[in-house]
Amino acid sequence: MRASLRGLVPAVDLFAPPRESAGFWRKMDTRLRLRSNYLVEPNFWRARLERLRATPRALAFFPRPDLSSPLVEVDEWRLRAHDGERLWGLRGRSPFNPDPFGASVRLALAPALTEVDVAVVAEGQVEWVLQVPAGRRLEDRVLDLVRLWEVVAEFAEGADDVRFAHSEQAMPDEVAICTGLRKKGII
Repeated sequence: MRASLRGLVPAVDLFAPPRESAGFWRKMDTRLRLRSNYLVEPNFWRARLERLRATPRALAFFPRPDLSSPLVEVDEWRLRAHDGERLWGLRGRSPFNPDPFGASVRLALAPALTEVDVAVVAEGQVEWVLQVPAGRRLEDRVLDLVRLWEVVAEFAEGADDVRFAHSEQAMPDEVAICTGLRKKGII
C-alpha cells in the first residue's frame, strides 16, 4: 500500500521556506480580501445591529477617586450588551478641558491593563477603555464595541471625533471589523 501511494502523494518539506511566487501571493491577497469583505457584509450585520439597538443599554457611571489624580478624572462605566452581558470599563478626562478635542476608544484584554492613559487625556481627549470579557465570541465582541462606539459618539457629539487607539499593525479583529463597518456606513 505504501509503495503505491509514493507516486501519488507529493513530497512536502515542512521545514522549507514558503513559496514566494507572484501567483501564491496574489491568491493569498484574494483570500484575505474575500475574508475581510465577508466580515463587513451588510446583510450579515443588519439583523444583529437591529437587535443591539432594541436592547436598552442601561448606562451608569461611578466615580473612581482611587484611580483619579489632579490631572485626570476617572469614572467607571457599566453598560448592558445586546445579550444582557455586563460590559464595563473606564473613562478618563481632564478637569482642565471642559470641551474635549475628541475621544479615544481602547480595548483592555487583561484586567491588569485596565487603566487610563494619562498622555491621551493630557492631549485634551476623553479616553474610554473597554475591559473585554473573557471567552466572548468575535461577533459579540464586535457588537460590544459598536455599542460602546455609539455611547462615545453621543458623548463626543459626533462619530467623526471618535478614534480607536490601536495601530493598524496591532489592531484586534473586533476593531478592524468595526472600522470596516464604519467605512461602509453600516454603523
